[in-house]
Amino acid sequence: MAIDLVLKDGIVIENDRETIRSVAIDRGKIERVYKHGEEPESKKVIDCRGLYILPGLIDMHVHLRDLNQSEKEDYETGTMAAAAGGITTVVDMPNTDPPVLTRKVLDLKIANALKKRFVNVGFYAGIGKKFDASMAPDILGFKVYPHAPLLYGIRYDEKQIKKCFRLATKHDLPLLFHPDSSTIDDKPETREEFFLIHSCESEVNSLKAFLDAKEEYDTRLHVCHVSCAATARLILEHRAEQTLTAEVTPHHMLLSGDNYPHDDGTAKMLPPLRSPYDTQMLAQALCMKCAIDCVASDHAPHTNSEKTVPFLKAASGIPGLETTLPLMLTEVFAGRISWIDFLRCCCSGPAMILGIPNKGILAEGYDADIVIVQKQEWYISGADFHSKAKITPFEGHRVLAKPIMTIVGGQIVYNKGRFMVGPGIAGKVPIRKA
Repeated sequence: MAIDLVLKDGIVIENDRETIRSVAIDRGKIERVYKHGEEPESKKVIDCRGLYILPGLIDMHVHLRDLNQSEKEDYETGTMAAAAGGITTVVDMPNTDPPVLTRKVLDLKIANALKKRFVNVGFYAGIGKKFDASMAPDILGFKVYPHAPLLYGIRYDEKQIKKCFRLATKHDLPLLFHPDSSTIDDKPETREEFFLIHSCESEVNSLKAFLDAKEEYDTRLHVCHVSCAATARLILEHRAEQTLTAEVTPHHMLLSGDNYPHDDGTAKMLPPLRSPYDTQMLAQALCMKCAIDCVASDHAPHTNSEKTVPFLKAASGIPGLETTLPLMLTEVFAGRISWIDFLRCCCSGPAMILGIPNKGILAEGYDADIVIVQKQEWYISGADFHSKAKITPFEGHRVLAKPIMTIVGGQIVYNKGRFMVGPGIAGKVPIRKA
Protein backbone atom coordinates (compact mmCIF):
# COMPACT_ATOMS: atom_id res chain seq x y z
CA MET A 1 0.00 0.00 0.00
CA ALA A 2 1.27 3.46 -0.91
CA ILE A 3 2.33 5.73 1.92
CA ASP A 4 1.22 9.37 2.13
CA LEU A 5 4.24 11.42 1.08
CA VAL A 6 7.90 11.22 0.11
CA LEU A 7 10.23 14.19 0.40
CA LYS A 8 12.66 13.06 -2.26
CA ASP A 9 16.42 13.57 -2.51
CA GLY A 10 16.79 16.42 -0.02
CA ILE A 11 19.81 17.25 2.11
CA VAL A 12 19.52 15.50 5.48
CA ILE A 13 22.01 15.81 8.34
CA GLU A 14 23.48 12.51 9.51
CA ASN A 15 26.32 12.56 12.05
CA ASP A 16 26.97 16.25 11.37
CA ARG A 17 27.31 15.62 7.63
CA GLU A 18 25.08 16.68 4.77
CA THR A 19 23.74 13.58 3.00
CA ILE A 20 21.20 13.09 0.21
CA ARG A 21 18.19 11.22 1.55
CA SER A 22 14.45 10.88 1.06
CA VAL A 23 12.05 11.16 3.98
CA ALA A 24 8.87 9.09 3.83
CA ILE A 25 5.80 10.23 5.78
CA ASP A 26 2.74 8.15 6.60
CA ARG A 27 -0.19 8.84 8.93
CA GLY A 28 1.50 11.81 10.53
CA LYS A 29 4.76 10.01 11.33
CA ILE A 30 8.14 9.66 9.70
CA GLU A 31 7.87 6.21 8.16
CA ARG A 32 11.60 6.02 7.42
CA VAL A 33 14.57 7.87 5.94
CA TYR A 34 15.71 6.26 2.67
CA LYS A 35 18.71 6.31 0.38
CA HIS A 36 18.14 7.44 -3.19
CA GLY A 37 16.29 4.84 -5.24
CA GLU A 38 15.00 2.89 -2.24
CA GLU A 39 11.90 5.01 -1.58
CA PRO A 40 8.53 3.25 -1.22
CA GLU A 41 5.52 3.93 -3.43
CA SER A 42 3.69 7.05 -2.28
CA LYS A 43 0.57 9.03 -3.03
CA LYS A 44 2.63 12.22 -3.39
CA VAL A 45 6.28 13.03 -4.05
CA ILE A 46 7.95 16.40 -3.47
CA ASP A 47 11.26 16.99 -5.22
CA CYS A 48 13.65 18.36 -2.58
CA ARG A 49 16.85 18.41 -4.61
CA GLY A 50 19.11 21.18 -3.34
CA LEU A 51 16.90 21.76 -0.30
CA TYR A 52 17.48 20.90 3.36
CA ILE A 53 15.02 18.59 5.12
CA LEU A 54 15.21 19.31 8.86
CA PRO A 55 13.18 18.65 12.00
CA GLY A 56 10.74 21.45 12.68
CA LEU A 57 12.06 23.79 15.35
CA ILE A 58 10.65 23.64 18.89
CA ASP A 59 10.40 27.07 20.51
CA MET A 60 9.89 26.64 24.24
CA HIS A 61 9.62 30.36 25.05
CA VAL A 62 6.86 32.21 23.20
CA HIS A 63 4.34 34.89 24.17
CA LEU A 64 1.30 34.41 21.94
CA ARG A 65 -0.78 36.95 23.91
CA ASP A 66 -4.42 36.33 22.78
CA LEU A 67 -7.31 36.80 25.27
CA ASN A 68 -7.30 40.48 26.37
CA GLN A 69 -4.08 41.20 24.49
CA SER A 70 -5.22 40.10 21.04
CA GLU A 71 -4.32 43.48 19.58
CA LYS A 72 -0.66 42.49 20.11
CA GLU A 73 -0.96 38.88 18.86
CA ASP A 74 -3.43 36.00 18.86
CA TYR A 75 -3.11 32.28 18.34
CA GLU A 76 -3.84 32.57 14.63
CA THR A 77 -1.23 35.22 13.76
CA GLY A 78 1.30 33.85 16.24
CA THR A 79 1.17 30.29 14.98
CA MET A 80 1.11 31.48 11.36
CA ALA A 81 4.35 33.30 12.17
CA ALA A 82 5.71 30.10 13.66
CA ALA A 83 4.82 28.02 10.60
CA ALA A 84 6.28 30.63 8.24
CA GLY A 85 9.44 30.55 10.36
CA GLY A 86 9.86 26.78 10.25
CA ILE A 87 8.79 26.32 13.87
CA THR A 88 6.38 23.42 14.34
CA THR A 89 5.90 23.50 18.12
CA VAL A 90 5.56 26.52 20.40
CA VAL A 91 5.06 26.71 24.16
CA ASP A 92 3.06 29.70 25.36
CA MET A 93 4.04 31.70 28.44
CA PRO A 94 1.54 32.40 31.26
CA ASN A 95 2.01 36.17 31.74
CA THR A 96 -1.05 37.03 29.70
CA ASP A 97 -4.12 39.11 30.54
CA PRO A 98 -5.51 37.37 32.51
CA PRO A 99 -2.51 35.29 33.64
CA VAL A 100 -2.60 31.49 33.64
CA LEU A 101 -3.12 30.93 37.36
CA THR A 102 -6.45 29.06 37.18
CA ARG A 103 -7.98 26.17 35.28
CA LYS A 104 -10.54 28.56 33.80
CA VAL A 105 -7.91 30.72 32.08
CA LEU A 106 -5.95 27.69 30.88
CA ASP A 107 -9.12 26.25 29.36
CA LEU A 108 -9.81 29.55 27.58
CA LYS A 109 -6.33 29.51 26.06
CA ILE A 110 -6.60 25.86 25.03
CA ALA A 111 -9.99 26.47 23.39
CA ASN A 112 -8.72 29.51 21.47
CA ALA A 113 -5.56 27.71 20.36
CA LEU A 114 -7.56 24.71 19.16
CA LYS A 115 -9.64 26.95 16.89
CA LYS A 116 -6.83 29.15 15.60
CA ARG A 117 -3.56 27.21 15.55
CA PHE A 118 -1.35 26.30 12.58
CA VAL A 119 1.27 24.40 14.62
CA ASN A 120 1.50 22.40 17.85
CA VAL A 121 0.88 24.50 20.97
CA GLY A 122 1.86 23.75 24.56
CA PHE A 123 1.37 25.82 27.71
CA TYR A 124 2.97 26.84 30.99
CA ALA A 125 1.20 27.93 34.16
CA GLY A 126 2.17 30.56 36.67
CA ILE A 127 2.19 30.02 40.42
CA GLY A 128 -0.36 31.86 42.55
CA LYS A 129 -1.46 31.33 46.12
CA LYS A 130 -2.96 27.94 45.27
CA PHE A 131 -2.51 25.57 42.33
CA ASP A 132 -5.33 23.56 40.78
CA ALA A 133 -3.79 20.11 40.29
CA SER A 134 -6.16 19.43 37.38
CA MET A 135 -3.96 21.79 35.31
CA ALA A 136 -0.86 19.64 35.66
CA PRO A 137 -1.53 17.16 32.79
CA ASP A 138 -2.12 20.04 30.36
CA ILE A 139 1.00 22.11 31.05
CA LEU A 140 4.67 21.51 30.34
CA GLY A 141 6.08 23.46 33.28
CA PHE A 142 5.75 26.36 35.71
CA LYS A 143 7.08 29.81 34.80
CA VAL A 144 7.77 32.49 37.40
CA TYR A 145 8.81 36.13 37.15
CA PRO A 146 10.62 37.29 40.32
CA HIS A 147 10.87 40.86 39.00
CA ALA A 148 7.18 41.06 38.02
CA PRO A 149 5.03 38.48 39.85
CA LEU A 150 1.80 37.42 38.14
CA LEU A 151 -0.15 37.96 41.35
CA TYR A 152 -0.09 41.17 43.34
CA GLY A 153 1.60 40.94 46.73
CA ILE A 154 3.88 37.97 45.98
CA ARG A 155 7.58 38.47 46.69
CA TYR A 156 10.17 35.96 45.54
CA ASP A 157 12.02 35.56 48.80
CA GLU A 158 13.51 32.24 49.91
CA LYS A 159 10.16 31.00 51.22
CA GLN A 160 8.33 31.68 47.95
CA ILE A 161 11.10 30.17 45.81
CA LYS A 162 11.05 26.99 47.88
CA LYS A 163 7.27 26.84 47.50
CA CYS A 164 7.78 26.88 43.73
CA PHE A 165 10.32 24.06 43.93
CA ARG A 166 7.99 21.95 46.06
CA LEU A 167 5.14 22.42 43.60
CA ALA A 168 7.31 21.56 40.61
CA THR A 169 8.66 18.49 42.41
CA LYS A 170 5.18 17.29 43.35
CA HIS A 171 3.94 17.43 39.76
CA ASP A 172 7.22 16.37 38.11
CA LEU A 173 7.36 19.50 35.98
CA PRO A 174 10.29 21.84 35.27
CA LEU A 175 10.43 25.22 36.98
CA LEU A 176 11.32 28.00 34.55
CA PHE A 177 12.25 31.46 35.76
CA HIS A 178 13.16 34.89 34.45
CA PRO A 179 16.48 35.73 36.13
CA ASP A 180 16.13 39.30 37.39
CA SER A 181 16.38 40.38 41.03
CA SER A 182 14.81 43.81 40.49
CA THR A 183 11.30 44.47 41.81
CA ILE A 184 8.14 46.05 40.45
CA ASP A 185 8.89 49.06 42.67
CA ASP A 186 12.06 49.84 40.69
CA LYS A 187 11.04 52.68 38.37
CA PRO A 188 13.88 53.99 36.18
CA GLU A 189 13.87 57.69 35.39
CA THR A 190 16.64 57.50 32.79
CA ARG A 191 17.88 54.96 30.25
CA GLU A 192 21.00 54.50 32.35
CA GLU A 193 18.87 53.58 35.37
CA PHE A 194 16.93 51.06 33.29
CA PHE A 195 20.12 49.22 32.33
CA LEU A 196 21.43 49.46 35.89
CA ILE A 197 18.24 48.01 37.39
CA HIS A 198 18.28 45.13 34.89
CA SER A 199 22.03 44.60 35.03
CA CYS A 200 24.10 41.44 34.75
CA GLU A 201 24.58 41.63 38.51
CA SER A 202 20.80 41.51 38.93
CA GLU A 203 20.59 38.48 36.61
CA VAL A 204 23.36 36.63 38.44
CA ASN A 205 21.95 37.41 41.90
CA SER A 206 18.56 36.06 40.87
CA LEU A 207 20.12 32.83 39.62
CA LYS A 208 22.11 32.47 42.86
CA ALA A 209 18.91 32.76 44.91
CA PHE A 210 17.24 29.98 42.93
CA LEU A 211 20.33 27.77 43.00
CA ASP A 212 20.60 28.18 46.78
CA ALA A 213 16.99 27.13 47.24
CA LYS A 214 17.36 24.28 44.76
CA GLU A 215 19.87 22.44 46.94
CA GLU A 216 17.00 20.88 48.91
CA TYR A 217 15.14 19.65 45.83
CA ASP A 218 15.74 17.37 42.87
CA THR A 219 13.57 19.58 40.70
CA ARG A 220 14.42 20.52 37.14
CA LEU A 221 15.28 24.23 37.00
CA HIS A 222 15.40 26.05 33.66
CA VAL A 223 16.99 29.47 33.28
CA CYS A 224 15.23 31.56 30.63
CA HIS A 225 16.97 33.88 28.14
CA VAL A 226 20.47 33.97 29.63
CA SER A 227 21.97 37.29 28.55
CA CYS A 228 25.26 37.62 30.46
CA ALA A 229 28.60 35.83 30.34
CA ALA A 230 28.68 35.76 34.15
CA THR A 231 25.33 33.96 34.25
CA ALA A 232 26.54 31.35 31.77
CA ARG A 233 29.67 30.77 33.88
CA LEU A 234 27.55 30.26 37.00
CA ILE A 235 25.36 27.75 35.18
CA LEU A 236 28.46 25.90 33.97
CA GLU A 237 29.78 25.71 37.55
CA HIS A 238 26.51 24.05 38.65
CA ARG A 239 26.06 22.03 35.47
CA ALA A 240 23.63 19.14 35.75
CA GLU A 241 21.90 18.37 32.48
CA GLN A 242 18.96 16.60 34.07
CA THR A 243 18.17 19.20 36.71
CA LEU A 244 19.68 22.51 35.52
CA THR A 245 19.14 23.70 31.96
CA ALA A 246 19.23 27.06 30.22
CA GLU A 247 18.32 28.84 27.02
CA VAL A 248 19.64 31.77 24.99
CA THR A 249 17.84 33.92 22.42
CA PRO A 250 19.25 34.73 18.99
CA HIS A 251 19.13 38.44 19.82
CA HIS A 252 21.22 38.08 22.98
CA MET A 253 23.70 35.89 21.14
CA LEU A 254 23.98 37.99 17.98
CA LEU A 255 23.25 41.61 18.96
CA SER A 256 24.90 43.95 21.44
CA GLY A 257 23.42 47.05 22.99
CA ASP A 258 26.11 49.40 21.71
CA ASN A 259 24.75 49.04 18.17
CA TYR A 260 21.48 50.83 19.02
CA PRO A 261 20.77 54.42 20.12
CA HIS A 262 17.88 53.26 22.33
CA ASP A 263 15.80 56.28 21.36
CA ASP A 264 12.67 54.14 21.14
CA GLY A 265 11.67 50.54 21.82
CA THR A 266 13.07 48.92 18.66
CA ALA A 267 15.79 47.10 20.63
CA LYS A 268 14.20 47.29 24.08
CA MET A 269 13.74 43.94 25.77
CA LEU A 270 14.10 42.18 29.12
CA PRO A 271 16.77 41.19 29.75
CA PRO A 272 18.38 44.05 27.79
CA LEU A 273 20.98 43.61 25.08
CA ARG A 274 24.44 43.37 26.65
CA SER A 275 28.05 44.04 25.64
CA PRO A 276 29.91 42.50 22.67
CA TYR A 277 31.87 40.42 25.20
CA ASP A 278 28.64 38.91 26.55
CA THR A 279 27.40 38.00 23.07
CA GLN A 280 30.71 36.31 22.28
CA MET A 281 30.70 34.33 25.52
CA LEU A 282 27.07 33.26 25.07
CA ALA A 283 27.91 31.78 21.67
CA GLN A 284 30.73 29.83 23.28
CA ALA A 285 28.49 28.71 26.15
CA LEU A 286 25.99 27.36 23.63
CA CYS A 287 28.38 25.52 21.31
CA MET A 288 31.78 24.94 22.92
CA LYS A 289 31.06 24.60 26.62
CA CYS A 290 27.44 23.38 26.42
CA ALA A 291 26.50 25.49 29.42
CA ILE A 292 23.36 26.46 27.52
CA ASP A 293 21.06 23.77 26.20
CA CYS A 294 18.80 25.41 23.68
CA VAL A 295 17.78 28.44 21.67
CA ALA A 296 14.38 30.09 22.20
CA SER A 297 12.96 33.17 20.52
CA ASP A 298 11.25 34.83 23.50
CA HIS A 299 8.78 36.05 20.85
CA ALA A 300 7.19 39.01 22.64
CA PRO A 301 4.96 40.99 20.26
CA HIS A 302 3.75 44.55 20.89
CA THR A 303 1.86 47.09 18.83
CA ASN A 304 3.76 49.65 16.80
CA SER A 305 2.51 52.41 19.06
CA GLU A 306 4.05 50.66 22.08
CA LYS A 307 7.45 50.36 20.39
CA THR A 308 7.80 53.74 18.66
CA VAL A 309 7.49 55.89 21.80
CA PRO A 310 10.56 57.12 23.76
CA PHE A 311 12.65 54.31 25.26
CA LEU A 312 11.46 54.52 28.88
CA LYS A 313 7.80 54.46 27.84
CA ALA A 314 8.26 51.72 25.25
CA ALA A 315 7.23 48.12 25.89
CA SER A 316 9.96 45.50 26.31
CA GLY A 317 10.06 42.62 23.85
CA ILE A 318 10.51 41.84 20.15
CA PRO A 319 9.05 39.35 17.64
CA GLY A 320 11.25 36.33 17.02
CA LEU A 321 9.29 33.45 15.51
CA GLU A 322 10.13 34.37 11.92
CA THR A 323 13.80 35.19 12.48
CA THR A 324 15.12 32.35 14.67
CA LEU A 325 15.64 29.73 11.96
CA PRO A 326 17.17 32.10 9.36
CA LEU A 327 19.52 33.60 11.96
CA MET A 328 20.63 30.29 13.45
CA LEU A 329 21.12 28.56 10.10
CA THR A 330 23.12 31.55 8.90
CA GLU A 331 25.48 30.77 11.80
CA VAL A 332 25.66 27.18 10.55
CA PHE A 333 26.31 28.13 6.92
CA ALA A 334 28.92 30.66 8.05
CA GLY A 335 30.73 27.90 9.94
CA ARG A 336 30.23 29.37 13.41
CA ILE A 337 27.83 26.66 14.60
CA SER A 338 27.93 22.96 13.75
CA TRP A 339 24.93 21.05 12.47
CA ILE A 340 25.00 18.94 15.64
CA ASP A 341 24.74 22.04 17.83
CA PHE A 342 21.95 23.53 15.70
CA LEU A 343 19.84 20.37 15.84
CA ARG A 344 20.47 19.98 19.58
CA CYS A 345 19.71 23.58 20.47
CA CYS A 346 16.75 24.22 18.19
CA CYS A 347 15.07 20.82 17.89
CA SER A 348 15.93 17.89 20.16
CA GLY A 349 17.13 19.94 23.16
CA PRO A 350 13.82 21.70 23.91
CA ALA A 351 11.94 18.40 23.46
CA MET A 352 14.24 16.73 26.00
CA ILE A 353 13.93 19.56 28.56
CA LEU A 354 10.13 19.52 28.39
CA GLY A 355 9.75 15.76 28.10
CA ILE A 356 7.89 16.02 24.79
CA PRO A 357 7.87 12.59 23.12
CA ASN A 358 8.46 11.88 19.43
CA LYS A 359 9.50 15.37 18.40
CA GLY A 360 12.69 17.19 17.47
CA ILE A 361 14.45 14.39 15.56
CA LEU A 362 14.24 13.35 11.91
CA ALA A 363 13.98 9.60 12.39
CA GLU A 364 11.64 6.67 11.97
CA GLY A 365 8.63 6.78 14.28
CA TYR A 366 8.93 10.47 15.16
CA ASP A 367 6.17 12.95 14.41
CA ALA A 368 6.37 14.32 10.88
CA ASP A 369 7.03 17.90 12.04
CA ILE A 370 9.44 19.04 9.35
CA VAL A 371 10.79 22.21 7.76
CA ILE A 372 12.26 22.37 4.27
CA VAL A 373 14.85 25.10 3.91
CA GLN A 374 16.48 26.76 0.93
CA LYS A 375 19.98 28.13 1.24
CA GLN A 376 19.73 31.66 -0.14
CA GLU A 377 20.69 35.19 0.72
CA TRP A 378 17.94 37.59 1.78
CA TYR A 379 17.35 40.45 4.18
CA ILE A 380 14.96 40.47 7.13
CA SER A 381 12.04 42.87 6.83
CA GLY A 382 9.50 43.25 9.60
CA ALA A 383 6.88 44.38 7.11
CA ASP A 384 6.83 40.82 5.76
CA PHE A 385 6.13 39.18 9.14
CA HIS A 386 2.91 37.25 9.65
CA SER A 387 3.07 38.27 13.30
CA LYS A 388 1.15 41.41 14.22
CA ALA A 389 4.45 42.76 15.57
CA LYS A 390 6.49 44.26 12.74
CA ILE A 391 9.32 46.11 14.52
CA THR A 392 12.55 44.14 14.87
CA PRO A 393 16.14 45.05 15.73
CA PHE A 394 17.11 42.61 12.95
CA GLU A 395 15.60 44.90 10.28
CA GLY A 396 17.80 44.68 7.18
CA HIS A 397 19.91 41.89 8.69
CA ARG A 398 21.47 39.62 6.03
CA VAL A 399 20.64 35.94 6.39
CA LEU A 400 21.46 32.87 4.34
CA ALA A 401 18.53 30.48 4.92
CA LYS A 402 14.84 30.65 4.14
CA PRO A 403 12.14 28.20 5.27
CA ILE A 404 10.02 27.41 2.24
CA MET A 405 7.80 24.57 3.47
CA THR A 406 6.56 23.59 6.92
CA ILE A 407 4.91 20.25 7.64
CA VAL A 408 3.07 19.64 10.93
CA GLY A 409 1.93 16.13 11.78
CA GLY A 410 2.35 15.11 8.15
CA GLN A 411 0.25 18.01 6.83
CA ILE A 412 1.76 20.67 4.60
CA VAL A 413 0.83 23.86 6.42
CA TYR A 414 3.02 26.45 4.69
CA ASN A 415 4.50 26.37 1.19
CA LYS A 416 6.45 29.21 -0.45
CA GLY A 417 4.58 32.04 1.21
CA ARG A 418 1.13 30.42 1.15
CA PHE A 419 -0.78 28.66 3.90
CA MET A 420 -2.14 25.37 2.62
CA VAL A 421 -4.64 24.73 5.44
CA GLY A 422 -6.91 26.95 7.49
CA PRO A 423 -6.68 27.62 11.23
CA GLY A 424 -7.46 24.80 13.64
CA ILE A 425 -6.50 21.98 11.25
CA ALA A 426 -2.85 21.06 11.86
CA GLY A 427 -1.02 20.48 15.11
CA LYS A 428 -1.94 19.24 18.58
CA VAL A 429 -3.25 21.30 21.50
CA PRO A 430 -2.16 21.02 24.22
CA ILE A 431 1.20 19.33 23.78
CA ARG A 432 1.74 17.03 26.77
CA LYS A 433 4.85 15.51 28.26
CA ALA A 434 5.57 11.80 28.02
